[in-house]
Amino acid sequence: MRRTIVALLCIALAAGSLAGCGDNKDKKEVPVNTEAKAEDKPNVESNRNPQQEEDKEDTKEDQKEEEKDNADNSGQNQDSQDAKDTEEENEADMSEDLTMTTLKNSAGTIDYTSLEGLDLEAGGHIAVVVKSTKTAYWATVKKGMEAAVKDLNKKLEYKGDDKIKLSFEGPSDETDVESQINIIDAVLAENPGVLCLAAIDMESCQAQLETAEENGIPVVVLDSGVVTGTVNTVCSTDNQAAGAEAAKKLSEAIGDSGEIAVMAHIESSESSQDREKGFADEIAANHPGIKIVNISYENEETSVKEMAAKVLEENPNLKGYFCTNQITADDVLDALKEAGREDTAVVGFDAGKKQKEAIKDGRETGVIAQNPYGMGYATVVAAARAWLGLENDSFINPGYQWIDAASLDDEKLKNYLYE
Repeated sequence: MRRTIVALLCIALAAGSLAGCGDNKDKKEVPVNTEAKAEDKPNVESNRNPQQEEDKEDTKEDQKEEEKDNADNSGQNQDSQDAKDTEEENEADMSEDLTMTTLKNSAGTIDYTSLEGLDLEAGGHIAVVVKSTKTAYWATVKKGMEAAVKDLNKKLEYKGDDKIKLSFEGPSDETDVESQINIIDAVLAENPGVLCLAAIDMESCQAQLETAEENGIPVVVLDSGVVTGTVNTVCSTDNQAAGAEAAKKLSEAIGDSGEIAVMAHIESSESSQDREKGFADEIAANHPGIKIVNISYENEETSVKEMAAKVLEENPNLKGYFCTNQITADDVLDALKEAGREDTAVVGFDAGKKQKEAIKDGRETGVIAQNPYGMGYATVVAAARAWLGLENDSFINPGYQWIDAASLDDEKLKNYLYE
């Protein structure tokens, strides 16, 4: 009996297997209707795992958030790009600014706002070494230089590695001659096409200038000249004339009589010597009622503020102070404030933030404002010309302006003022 049942089961199983094989063999592929309506699709809801559904919904939400974030970021990026484009489009055209028109009309026989004929080699290097990279004055010089290089690259259609390169270096302290010499040596080792130099010490760079000459690197001096060595041109304020103008303004402020002092920046700087000389010569020649009781120089041993405090202590009747640059003017103003001597008339050089505030407050008579933007622009143009062997004027004068309380807010003079 048991054998019979087993036999019957085997027969049944065999028959089922054959039927299944037959079904697979005869089965035909059914085309998918990609336009089927939702109601035509089989209901498979009952086959879903609830946890899987929850995870899937979370994934959808995450995807939505990601898409939203991407859209937001895309919008922000686009806004940023639009702002950048707008900024470039709206960038001030300096061609008609007083700093540039003065440069164009008064610098010399050549137009140092023009890039005509300056077909520099692609990838060239204009190297600049200045007295310091830490003051607003030198930051504005750099701004003018960068504008000139940008205009050159645009004119020559240089992009990427083909662009003319500008390097701008200097010590942090305007009295650090040794550091500046080391920087010049390092820059010359890079063999730039031209070197632009503002020397802290006018007698310290002879060896470097000789190295430049031996290697065919023309040198353009800016702001403050050198005594020895071959230079192509000097782009600088007429410092003796500016010093004389400062003397006239200070004399007027103190009623053309009384005791005054001079605080000059580092004595080995040509610009310092020329401003002091122009000032002293004007006083001696045309203002007999005024006496210069002290002349001090910025140095590494004693701070300007300490020197000014001592001068004030030793000269209780001091009526005026002339300061030959931004650093000396800022520190003298601080010393006067601490000594309670803010009625002392001050005439300074350059137009940084502290001096602008002092002019507004009536603590400073005014300033001789140089044209650092125009100086920077003209220096690059002169450097390009020197590199190409084109003629330059021996002296390029970017000019200066007298600025006091009456003219401090004059829109035409705004680019002579800097932070």
